[in-house]
Amino acid sequence: MEPVQTLRESNSGFEIIWQGYLTVPFVKEWKNLSDVWTNTKGKIIHLDLQGIERIDSAGIQFLVYLKELSQTKHYSIHLKNHSLAVLKVLDLLGLVSFFGDRVKVKKEHSNEVEFRYGTRKTS
Repeated sequence: MEPVQTLRESNSGFEIIWQGYLTVPFVKEWKNLSDVWTNTKGKIIHLDLQGIERIDSAGIQFLVYLKELSQTKHYSIHLKNHSLAVLKVLDLLGLVSFFGDRVKVKKEHSNEVEFRYGTRKTS
């Protein structure tokens, strides 16, 4: 599904809603869409991922790239409203803490993600 980006600007930064597939065939298009806001020094970016229907390793690499770019370009990026597809991949790869954002899991999806990496096992 083709990428759709809805951009809302405020004094402090942007709220950006993404919809579609964050997968190999579309990463270049996502990059082109994000070029609008990745040069916003000192701004706060809230990236809403509730509309991401599919994500693969290229999509995750792109999110990691955006997070690292934010440090060099001096803006702040926060992921929010993670879709179940995004949560499953972040859980599988143990990357929730890398992004450091609050994750809300809907009750009906709580059995589909565990977030158990990095926890102590009790005997």
